[in-house]
Amino acid sequence: MENRWETEYRAGRWAYLKGLQEAARYGIVAAYLRHGMRPGALLDVGCGEAILAGYLGRPRVTRYVGVDISQAALDLATVDRAWASLVCSDLERYAPDPGERFAAIVFNEVLFFTDRPGDELERARAWLVPEGVVIVSMYQTPRPESGARRSAEAVWRALDGPGWTALDETALTNATKQLTWRLRLVRATA
Repeated sequence: MENRWETEYRAGRWAYLKGLQEAARYGIVAAYLRHGMRPGALLDVGCGEAILAGYLGRPRVTRYVGVDISQAALDLATVDRAWASLVCSDLERYAPDPGERFAAIVFNEVLFFTDRPGDELERARAWLVPEGVVIVSMYQTPRPESGARRSAEAVWRALDGPGWTALDETALTNATKQLTWRLRLVRATA
């Protein structure tokens, strides 16, 4: 039986992510990379169709690695395979190739889907080069009792803890969709 993500991607449920109303969020992530990332490899966890790859500057991002739980999403990606590699894996099971390190890791709307987002952030820290950065984008639900709200709060607590230095944070509201996202750029510290 096909899982939820495969079914939703095949049905076009996530096609809106390529639209105008998501462009500002992707633009902020790309700007954070342009200003906060040293040239090197980028890991995009929960990449979906690798939409972020289209917003990136190649001189800075020397290699793009996209990871998503949905093979159907990855099949829809249009990336230069000489520059990018796509891996089908869930968040908790993904591990880079031995010795592979990243100048930046992006968690774009994906940390909601793990029971222990702080642990996943800590695990990813080992994959960063010295002075590597992490970018987190999370939808901010107005419902205080929601699981998404609790996940977001756990992420922000983890990033406020030792081992992370906040470089910037912004909130983005799309008035048309009546949605708000919180985005943070952090540097891993020793």
